[in-house]
Amino acid sequence: MSGDERTDDSAVDFRYLLSQVWGEPRDRKLSADEMAARRDERVRSIVRFAYDRVPWYGRALRERGLEPNDFRSAADLALLPVVEHEDLSAAPDAFLPRDVRMETLLELKTSGSTMMPRRVYHDPEGIVAGWAVKLRERALRDRIVGEARYRSASLSMDGNPTLVREHLRTIAPAVWKLVSESRKFSVFEDTARVVEGLREWRPQHLSGYGSALGRLFRYLKESGESIPLPKAVSFSSDALAPLERRIIEEEFGVPVLGNYGATEAFAIGFECEKGDGYHVHEDVCHVRIADPEGRSLEPGVPGSIIVSNLVNRGTVLLNYRQGDLGEAVAGQCGCGRTLPRIQLLAGRDMLFIERAEGIPLHQYKLYRALKDVGLYRWQVVQTALQQFTVRVISLPGQEPPKLEVGIREAMTDLIGAGLDITIEYPPELERTRTGKVLAYYRP
Repeated sequence: MSGDERTDDSAVDFRYLLSQVWGEPRDRKLSADEMAARRDERVRSIVRFAYDRVPWYGRALRERGLEPNDFRSAADLALLPVVEHEDLSAAPDAFLPRDVRMETLLELKTSGSTMMPRRVYHDPEGIVAGWAVKLRERALRDRIVGEARYRSASLSMDGNPTLVREHLRTIAPAVWKLVSESRKFSVFEDTARVVEGLREWRPQHLSGYGSALGRLFRYLKESGESIPLPKAVSFSSDALAPLERRIIEEEFGVPVLGNYGATEAFAIGFECEKGDGYHVHEDVCHVRIADPEGRSLEPGVPGSIIVSNLVNRGTVLLNYRQGDLGEAVAGQCGCGRTLPRIQLLAGRDMLFIERAEGIPLHQYKLYRALKDVGLYRWQVVQTALQQFTVRVISLPGQEPPKLEVGIREAMTDLIGAGLDITIEYPPELERTRTGKVLAYYRP
């Protein structure tokens, strides 16, 4: 197979993908129509694969009287039923090809931030394909740093990304040669010790969980400590608070880039230098925004992020409710890229606040209400139907009594009267076992 060809019934060949995305302006040169044609070819290929070999989709299509020929473009993926977390948790084997050799697949587990952990399997070519398109992110970062080989450091945890990198070392040694020299610091490590390590390592690129990066730069600002500043910061896994982002960009002068991926789809999107939404890697992962019934929404209307992984022939996930909130962005970005864009919204799509009366309240509404109160960083834990603990990281000069009045009024207006609300001011917010900070959860 040459670098520019592949068969329709195979996963995307690494050489083919590398030839398509290597070098930054490659994805800018493609017109929107050319990018859509590439994406739609992969849609037709994986729908045929799913129909023929994956039990869940074969059954779902036949029940609806659909055949692979009914799927000509990515828009047709909405004809499929939305795959919910419950579907994958209840019958993970139904999303695997019948004749798959399990020893060839990499098993990953989701973090369980939606309280519903899942097992997802990835095949070798799907793993490499997902990594290859991330060269777009790498090329942008290289340009900001000013060179292609440099030291990196991450504030993260040993988890799925580590497993994927180690697997890549085995299945695609040539890929490993492109990975930057890096050092990892745990998100649970004392910030002062992280600062010492960064002074020694002197990375030019710093990545990690958004909450951990925000805590680091907030510590530098408040303590007066210093580190050799990186030339670029990139975050993923959880949110970077807007105020902390401004601290990094405006007070420390370091550009910040967000990356969006998941266990179910490694490469979903990335922020460019304009910072106006996430560009979607639509040639490997189609994204649409939908309402609770699965109907597609217009740009600017918040809804569920629905993803279709177009390259994984392990656990096949098409029209899958990812669990995050977002909205589509209209028009082409000022950076010149033709990739479509989405905005990520705070909160998980699957988490609802139980109320004594009325229907459950989506936690995003509580997020917006507490943001309007003036909270900087916070965490709400619902310990019983009418019982909540609110953990607050306040800003210098904010008056706790005034904040507490605002918190109680906002929560009572949204959730109802008779709430038992405890407000705490910990030095840092509680993390999950995978290191993430959740804005709302139920133990």
